[in-house]
Amino acid sequence: LMKTYFAVTSVVLNQGKVLILKKSPKDWNYPNKWSFCSGYAKEFEAAEDTALREINEETGLKGEIVRKGKIFGAIDRKNRKTWLVVPFLCKVRSRKVKLDHENVDYRWISCNELENYPTVPGLEKDLKVLGLK
Repeated sequence: LMKTYFAVTSVVLNQGKVLILKKSPKDWNYPNKWSFCSGYAKEFEAAEDTALREINEETGLKGEIVRKGKIFGAIDRKNRKTWLVVPFLCKVRSRKVKLDHENVDYRWISCNELENYPTVPGLEKDLKVLGLK
């Protein structure tokens, strides 16, 4: 049986570039893969609050929501998981990222550079539903 998980993901924008984070080699889901800022809602936490909390925890930056995209599903056949993703476009005023333990590297890239990185499932779809592709 394929299990279903909910995730909130934020495309963090600063001066036309988006932030991608490289997951730690110890990450249980996608070690060493690149992703947007993402995480799980706590019980009764609004997705919007999750998005901003995760940006702050993972980067030290203060985000501001620009818009919410339509929820979509991303299937990871290899790990037998379905992800239901709530995507947000958020802007930040600074590029000074302070990584936490979850990630080991970061880059500010343009949307069309994403294909050069090994990523978690669903990132291209995030960009599409948020109108960035």
